[in-house]
Amino acid sequence: MLTLRTPTAVRRPAVVAALALALTACGSSDSGSGSTTYGTQDRAITVDAGEDFTLEVPASSAMGENWYLADPKPDPAVLDDGGKREDTDAGDDGMEYFDFTGVKAGKATVKLLHCPNGFCHGADDVDAATASPAPSGAPAASPVPTATGAPDDRVEYFVYEITVR
Repeated sequence: MLTLRTPTAVRRPAVVAALALALTACGSSDSGSGSTTYGTQDRAITVDAGEDFTLEVPASSAMGENWYLADPKPDPAVLDDGGKREDTDAGDDGMEYFDFTGVKAGKATVKLLHCPNGFCHGADDVDAATASPAPSGAPAASPVPTATGAPDDRVEYFVYEITVR
């Protein structure tokens, strides 16, 4: 029986190309917006003026979990608010994205309100500007705590200190 073998020199480039394609298909850290992405563990962020960046937060809107940009809003002279996006294809393991651009050198605070299980007023995108914790019938969360860890089942503020250089 005659066995044909492909020389190693021919197989190696094909394997490298296949591996590169597989790694590219796995995704990147830019959430599809072309900007740098920061998670809930990144609370002190430094960006350059003109740089786009995204705050990525876990959210299961099917389970009533939502995030809102809370008052006070970031200083518009330092940060441009590019709006909020959702990853609706991820099901229960969805993500929400808050996009920003550094405008000029300075410091700004971004305050996100985490609302699990629909525990906020205005829990729809139309009324996000007036979202507030603890609607009637929900446990009072006054004052609302500032989160120090990962999101859990409490209404919490996630505060990000942004430095634009």
